[in-house]
Amino acid sequence: MIYDFYHRGDDTFYYRLLSLLEKKIPAKILEISRIRNEVYLVKTNQFWMILKGYNSYQKLKIQEAFTRALKQEGFTHTYQFYVFDDEPIIIDEMLFGMIEYISPHKDSFTYSSKGNRREALQLLEHYYTVTERLVEIYKYILPSFLLMKKLEQRLVEFRSNKSIIEHYLKMEIVEEIFEWANISFLYIQEHNEYLHSKSNVILHGDVAHHNFMRDINNKLYLIDFDLISIGPRVGDYLQFANRILPNIGWSLQQLQKMSGYSQLFKEEWFLIALMYPTDILREWNRIIRNKHLSNDFLLKQVLDLTTDQYEKRKKFYQKLRQIVDI
Repeated sequence: MIYDFYHRGDDTFYYRLLSLLEKKIPAKILEISRIRNEVYLVKTNQFWMILKGYNSYQKLKIQEAFTRALKQEGFTHTYQFYVFDDEPIIIDEMLFGMIEYISPHKDSFTYSSKGNRREALQLLEHYYTVTERLVEIYKYILPSFLLMKKLEQRLVEFRSNKSIIEHYLKMEIVEEIFEWANISFLYIQEHNEYLHSKSNVILHGDVAHHNFMRDINNKLYLIDFDLISIGPRVGDYLQFANRILPNIGWSLQQLQKMSGYSQLFKEEWFLIALMYPTDILREWNRIIRNKHLSNDFLLKQVLDLTTDQYEKRKKFYQKLRQIVDI
């Protein structure tokens, strides 16, 4: 029996998927349900698994090999791929990988608690210790971490959207956001050698809270390696800081006390890089690019992101500027 909880509008897709799975999986399929775009939960009479779509054979095989290498090197806090034979499942030019299902904890993982933030950082450090040993194997397979390119693209797109954004925000707020972004970007651009002076690991690339999950036994897992790249730890630490700062009230002192950050606070590059308002630029660019400004719910989200803690963010950036004297 097949249940589609998120109707796709193409029933034949499920019958094609079922037919292919029945040929590959040594178990009876009981149910297939869509979780989100190109991600499905498959229940059999023996086990459950996640079916995830990839747009190229290379990407799928990199994910299979990388997660297997993590386990072999002692990182057991992630999933494995099932590979029942060498031929992937292909439907509508999308290739599907079969991923081990982790029974989730009743409570979703968030960055709202100090304990969760601490445990996430500990898990990331364990991940880097392992991936540091894998860099030589993957340095010709994975892309390099290109922070400058990402920051420049966001800033250019945000600048092109300025006239639209000013319909929703006060002009002085938009100008301040530009000032923060420009100061940070120009400094990083002039000191790009900083990243090349650091030892490399395999960066996760998306350390948002939803890429950590607890299982039913409270074990914390790191998941979703679609954005892995070769670069120094600071790339993920910078992103992690941006993700948790709203949860700690933009407190410079709390961030500095966290594991891994006390040393980074001694480096001018990191402090100035923290000034780049990456979340604001990312979300305004996304809502405009996707033409979702008419969606009141999404618009409120991006407005709240920009304004709710704006004064705390402003004081945080002012303190950073005082420390580095710019």
